[in-house]
Amino acid sequence: MTRASILILPFIASLLAPAAARAQSPADEAAVRARLAAYAEARNQRDAHAEALCYTADGDFRSSLGPFVSGREAIEKQLTVNDPSYRFGLTVTHLRFLGPQMAIIDAEVKAGVGGNQGTLVGTYVMMKQGADWLIAAARIARAPGPPAVR
Repeated sequence: MTRASILILPFIASLLAPAAARAQSPADEAAVRARLAAYAEARNQRDAHAEALCYTADGDFRSSLGPFVSGREAIEKQLTVNDPSYRFGLTVTHLRFLGPQMAIIDAEVKAGVGGNQGTLVGTYVMMKQGADWLIAAARIARAPGPPAVR
């Protein structure tokens, strides 16, 4: 192999990587969506332990409403909700595979107690561990308001 071909191989690989990320299997997409649906269901059941199990062992969570936490135990504490009127909804708005074992998901999140649900935006980084897709990082923030009228 020549020196020129050694130098060009990483460049060619970088061009092919985005195509490989888009060529993810339908089963992986379904598994990512199923994990997020299970997460939303656990949230609606106010089962913080089941929610935390949707994360990697070293996963982290950050909301504009609370502190950054890392690890399942801390995530479970952070996500504990006791109000029986709490409701949570998660709608995937964009899903992109960054590689065979990583995906990033944008979602519209509706959460709140009683009839007072706010609209939030969520970004979830998902990692494939063995056959399971788990949340490695979640970032939740208030949705931006409508643009100002000038």
